[in-house]
Amino acid sequence: MTEFQITDTREEILKILEERGAVLQKDLWKELNIDSSKCSRILRKLEKEGLIRRVEVVVDGVKTFKIIPAGAEEEEEEEELDLKAVLDRMEEVAGYPPCFACTEIDCDAKECIKLEVWFLSKCKMLS
Repeated sequence: MTEFQITDTREEILKILEERGAVLQKDLWKELNIDSSKCSRILRKLEKEGLIRRVEVVVDGVKTFKIIPAGAEEEEEEEELDLKAVLDRMEEVAGYPPCFACTEIDCDAKECIKLEVWFLSKCKMLS
């Protein structure tokens, strides 16, 4: 990558941050179509110059950095709770029926296949 290309990439990064406010490093290098190590080097330089901040985050179990423009307030992000996964796990561990986590508004319990499968599995456990 030539110095000219690095300068262009730096400008693209700063433009993206100006538009979006913050972006994940892994998304940035994919969008710019550069490899992750080149992106890291450029971002470290921008951070040393005080133009950005890199905040370590874990996304889908993988460590990456959230890139934030210098001077921008970092939004406090609550870890997004996957309610469906929690409810499914509660059903699995505690034996709650699927109705507990059901999102179907017009569900008829007499015709609910999920409830029927759950009920039959409980009957098998008892026998």
